[in-house]
Order: sequence, then structure tokens, then C-alpha cells
Amino acid sequence: MFITWHGLSCFEIVAKTSKGEVTIVIDPYGNETGLRFPRALEAQLVLSSHNEEDANNTTAVAGHPFVVNAPGEFEVKDVFVYSISAPTKGDEKRKSNDNLIFRVEVEETRLAHLGALDRPLTNDELSQLENIDILMIPVGGGRVMSPKVAVEVLAEIEPRIIIPMMHAIENVKEKLAGIDDFCKALGACKRENTAKYKVSRKDLPEEDMQMIVLERQ
Repeated sequence: MFITWHGLSCFEIVAKTSKGEVTIVIDPYGNETGLRFPRALEAQLVLSSHNEEDANNTTAVAGHPFVVNAPGEFEVKDVFVYSISAPTKGDEKRKSNDNLIFRVEVEETRLAHLGALDRPLTNDELSQLENIDILMIPVGGGRVMSPKVAVEVLAEIEPRIIIPMMHAIENVKEKLAGIDDFCKALGACKRENTAKYKVSRKDLPEEDMQMIVLERQ
């Protein structure tokens, strides 16, 4: 499969199934974020983790996709999606908001996307994220989890591949910590920078966790 990052918590995943090639788009954003959403993006499946401008622009994705924006279990063209309610905790300045975390199973690989989560996982949430191969995790602080909390969550999930998201890049209006801040919190920071990540189950590391830093496309 191929994984592309479009900024914030938005990913495009292209996978092969017994029913043909399937494109999944997670958290399509509006241009109000400071980033311009890709015009020619088409998908069969769209996942929206929270109803805010950085994740709810589902109408911008062409192809009449099936949209998942509520908890439940879904199957589209042999892609299995487990959508789990995981509200944010908020703070004195920001109220708690609905948030979904996604477990996606395709090409014999288990991916998880934590949406805009700003806290550690509960035991129940953690139990639904067992044996995750690829984890997309917010690391920028502010209204999502800080680099420190992200490191704690990684230690609990123990994925084979980490893909950080919701971190500082050019033009994003929101103030977020950068990748280097996350690396500092992580300590040993073995990372690979790439524009598009190609991966199959046989390519997954057996022992050491690997970080893939995607460049925005």
C-alpha cells in the first residue's frame, strides 16, 4: 500500500484488495486551516475523526465515497474499519469534543489513526488497539497530545511504524510543536523522511520501532 500525508491529520491510503484498488482519505480539511486541500482527490472511503474544519471537509473528496464519522464497525471493498469513540479531555480554554480513533485493517496490515486525541488512552481504548502495525499519532500539543504524551501512548501501543501528524509545517495557522520537539521527547529518534510511504506486511520491522516522517503532498 501507499500512504501519503496532506498535512494536519489528513492521510491518503491506497491499498489493494480482492475487490480492486481502494483509496481511503482520513480527515480532509478546509482551506480555513491555512493549507489548501488537494483538488483532485478521489476515494471510495472517507474517515472523519471530528467535526471541525481540520477534519470534516468530506465533500471535497470526489468519487461519492462512503463516509465514516460515527462509532461502529464498517466494511467497504474488503477494508475493515473499527471507529471508536474517544472524546478529548479539553482544558480551561477548550471544551471537550467528540473524537474518533480508527483501526483500519487492509492488506493483512493493521493501522490506527488517533484523530485529534489530546490525552493518554483509556484501558478500553487500548484494548481495541492491540497488535497495531502502523500508528498515525498527533504530536504537536495545543489541542492535541503533546510530544510527551505521544511518547507515553507509543509505549503502550508499541506499533512497528510511527507516522507523526498534527505537527508544525509551513502555512498552518494553528500553533503546533515541530517534529524535532517530538524527537527530543522520544529520545532515540531513528527516522526516515519520505514523500510517499510504500509498505507491505513483509516490509514491517520485526523488532525496532521505526518512525516515518512524511512530507506534505
